[in-house]
Amino acid sequence: MTMGGISVVIPAHNAARFLAEAVASVRAQTWPAAEIIVVDDGSTDETAPIAGQLGLQVVIQKQAGAGAARNRGAEVATGKWLAFLDADDLWAPEKLAGQSAWMNDQPGTDVVFGHGVNFWLDHSGRHQEEVSRPAFLPGAALLRREFFLRRARFRPDVAPSEVVEWYLRLRAEHASLAVLPQLLLFRRLHEANTRQQGDGGREVDLRLLREWIDRNRPRKP
Repeated sequence: MTMGGISVVIPAHNAARFLAEAVASVRAQTWPAAEIIVVDDGSTDETAPIAGQLGLQVVIQKQAGAGAARNRGAEVATGKWLAFLDADDLWAPEKLAGQSAWMNDQPGTDVVFGHGVNFWLDHSGRHQEEVSRPAFLPGAALLRREFFLRRARFRPDVAPSEVVEWYLRLRAEHASLAVLPQLLLFRRLHEANTRQQGDGGREVDLRLLREWIDRNRPRKP
């Protein structure tokens, strides 16, 4: 299979606790990535030094949010394909292999997603949801870098709802989307999740959803 290289972009803000584990899940892939790029988004902890110790390419930017960090990583990436992984999340070992096979067989697909589950750690160990579900998240996606740069960049001005806006825009622009039934993404829940802060961006989520529904509601003749 001649897929071309996959660039993995990891946006990271104060991710020193979790970064090594996330990177390990990338390096454990049965289909190896061509490069791993960590975009340090204004961290004040040891995120950048840890990334350097892991032998990774590190891009430093003033804190601008995960969406801007993903955009920046995609700009400096050299692979034909892009995969994103938040610095506190993990991939199943077959993530890149399964999605690469799909893209090879279905070359008209713009973005292929997979299933995901939430997990968390407490004093008694690791726990995760029992049922996986389709995960329309950057961490569960594989897409062409050219397509991303041309049509699918994130909008940092709607953070922390940039992922909701991104997915709705893909739908509105009739991008060709696919979802693999396999569990590919483990999303970590912890006290510092951006979406756990305040209302978690839910007010902006609802506004974006209302705008999308209004734009796509059938018009009476």
